[in-house]
Amino acid sequence: MKPQKILPFVCASLFAAPALAANTSAALATTDDYVNAGAKRASSDYNVIPDRFGIHGTIRVRADSGDTATNYATEDNAKNNTASHLNADLWFSARVYKDWKIVTQIEPQIDLETGKFNGDHDVPMNKLYAEGTVHDKIKARVGKFGAFSSYGRVLDNEVTGAELFFDYKYPTKVAVARVTKHLNDNPWGVEVRREMMVSAQTMIPVTDKVNVGATAVYLNDVKQPDNSRKNAIFGEIGADVKINDDWSAMAAYSRSNLTGVKDSAGKKVSPDGIFTGVRFKKAEWEVRNSYDVFFNLRRVGAMSGISSVEDYSKNVQGAQIGFNYVPYKNFKLNAFYLHGKQVNATVGSNKQDVNVVRGQIEYKF
Repeated sequence: MKPQKILPFVCASLFAAPALAANTSAALATTDDYVNAGAKRASSDYNVIPDRFGIHGTIRVRADSGDTATNYATEDNAKNNTASHLNADLWFSARVYKDWKIVTQIEPQIDLETGKFNGDHDVPMNKLYAEGTVHDKIKARVGKFGAFSSYGRVLDNEVTGAELFFDYKYPTKVAVARVTKHLNDNPWGVEVRREMMVSAQTMIPVTDKVNVGATAVYLNDVKQPDNSRKNAIFGEIGADVKINDDWSAMAAYSRSNLTGVKDSAGKKVSPDGIFTGVRFKKAEWEVRNSYDVFFNLRRVGAMSGISSVEDYSKNVQGAQIGFNYVPYKNFKLNAFYLHGKQVNATVGSNKQDVNVVRGQIEYKF
């Protein structure tokens, strides 16, 4: 994208759709959002050196069973499989000047079936950035950080670049960064290789119980299966509502302009996705015996939405039910069952089942 075109894109994405968004898991603030929130906890919950250096972490053990890889299956009628791992999510935060901090996150993961570390590195460094106040209510983040769109339906991955957060009446984020990955980890060869990304995200608190907003993302020079290149635009729109003290609900829709990619059956890969859910109660880390029960419906095409908050949502249509329970302070149990099918076939013309059961236990310190 040429420099003279960046500003019009950002302005348009901020004001063209003041309807629907806002992450239900966290605020838009640089130190509070879902994928980077550990930075704030590291500097406040456990201080090794008071007001200077902090550590925070979460350790989890997870086991999945069923069609754990069928959303992007490489063979027809793949057999049920199990997957289990031990994961440590560790955050380190050091204050260097006023409220400016240097933050890093490492996340080693061990496959409990093989005893080996997952990924290219035994101890991968997922994030390394500096953040703090630039002026008044304007904050910045620079480095390798997590990009998470309003509901995770467009962005949920690490990027390298800079982000500004404007904490005024309508909280807004603008980012210019570089991303390297297969887009939404899809199997059709659509990828971004160290190209520029421009994103804008805003939230409008309509009432104290209703948030609306939107996210727009521009990706430069996306490589498609035929090796052609195309500039891509992704948009996400949604809403979350607190119905009463016990019930909450959300819905989000996302879409991209990548419409020429075809699946194994020769059909166009779905460019859009929709996700909606309800939740009863709320499991809180600090409150013993707190819990929640959730149910959601989805049809998330491979070109449109991923979210680590709701697993197995890529190229899946179906329903999920699950719960969270806190038996003791800082311990959380989680389980869910996902019943669905592929949105687009990955082997032949048959859309395979994606039925998964998960059990997980987490400890936060």
